[in-house]
Amino acid sequence: MVNLAVSKCHQNHGIGTKLLQFAATWAQERHYHTLEIATGSTSLGPLYLYQKQDFRVTSIERDFFSRHYPQTIWENKLILKDLIRLQKSL
Repeated sequence: MVNLAVSKCHQNHGIGTKLLQFAATWAQERHYHTLEIATGSTSLGPLYLYQKQDFRVTSIERDFFSRHYPQTIWENKLILKDLIRLQKSL
């Protein structure tokens, strides 16, 4: 999955959960066996959501954001450095 997002004013209403469930159903109907998603290590809300939906951490790309973005990215009062990849078996 690429670029899953819910605007701030609509978060915490189950929309992200429904999007992930739709993606899983869509993939299963097409005989996919795995979903993969990635997010920043400081993206606490998305990490919580993905793990609630049975995604498991599979790898961490250290310094991903430091290498691929010229400017420092701050999120949740932390510097975003690492990319976390998660997968869900279908």
